[in-house]
Amino acid sequence: MTPKQQLLIACVALALLLGGCASTAQQQAGSDPYASLGNGGSSVEYGTAFPVASPEEAYRNGNAALRAGDPDRALFEYLRGLRMEKRPQANPLYRVGIIHHGRGNHDLAEKAYRWALEIDADHAGAGTALGIALLEQRDFEGARQHLEPLVTRGKAPWQAYNALGVIADMSGEHGLAQSHFEKALDVAPGTPLVLNNLGYSRYLGGDWAGARQSLRRAVSANPNYELAWRNLGLVYARQGDHETAIEAVARNGDRAKAYNDIGYISMLEGRYMDAMGFFQEAMRLSPAYYVTASENARNLDSLLRRNGADRLE
Repeated sequence: MTPKQQLLIACVALALLLGGCASTAQQQAGSDPYASLGNGGSSVEYGTAFPVASPEEAYRNGNAALRAGDPDRALFEYLRGLRMEKRPQANPLYRVGIIHHGRGNHDLAEKAYRWALEIDADHAGAGTALGIALLEQRDFEGARQHLEPLVTRGKAPWQAYNALGVIADMSGEHGLAQSHFEKALDVAPGTPLVLNNLGYSRYLGGDWAGARQSLRRAVSANPNYELAWRNLGLVYARQGDHETAIEAVARNGDRAKAYNDIGYISMLEGRYMDAMGFFQEAMRLSPAYYVTASENARNLDSLLRRNGADRLE
């Protein structure tokens, strides 16, 4: 057998292991455009154990693996399907991005999302996911540039409206934020995350009654939603209903933490006497919170001394 024949056989064997029929040139080292989107692990066992005949079959396997909680297999299947295509496809690239995003591989996720959008600029999933990724990096303007066109085209999923609402709140535009959250709820009624965000936005805007209503809907939809319970506690505390605030924040049974948290919020809001009482109760209830609460109390005492007097609201 000649060296050329040996090389041809080796290339065919590699293509079979990868389960694809793409050109051998793409599979050779240094020429695989998808290599940088892999997980760095061996995929030979997947290729031999789960042969496929088409990209569509690989993508179905990827979807099934994701549903089964196996992102390694899913990532392999999506990349295998892409390697079998004549040209890149937006949707599997978007799903590759989702896997990397969930793992905290932000650069790889962003690369996959942007590649998907180069192929299909109207891909709502990739546009939304990239916008959310940029929002997490506090690139508010970049996030807005990807999310707002989806809203304009009427193709925005609820996550896009929700992300735009968060951006607006961060900019102090609470009315605009609430409009986005309401539209998100039109798309996905009763979503606890959006109800929580709407309630907190109303809290920031000083609409205590509206905030309480939205947050109560959030905890009704998900009774284990700790952040929504905490935000509901903030609203009650701001309205002076301290005992109900404590009950809301202490849903997990940690009343000392609840007293400390409500005390800290009271201090930030300038209700210093209330804050001191909460810190003292936290110290009384739990030695575990003695250090934290006593430090907060000392900081509060120092603040009062610098200002020369307490202020009640």
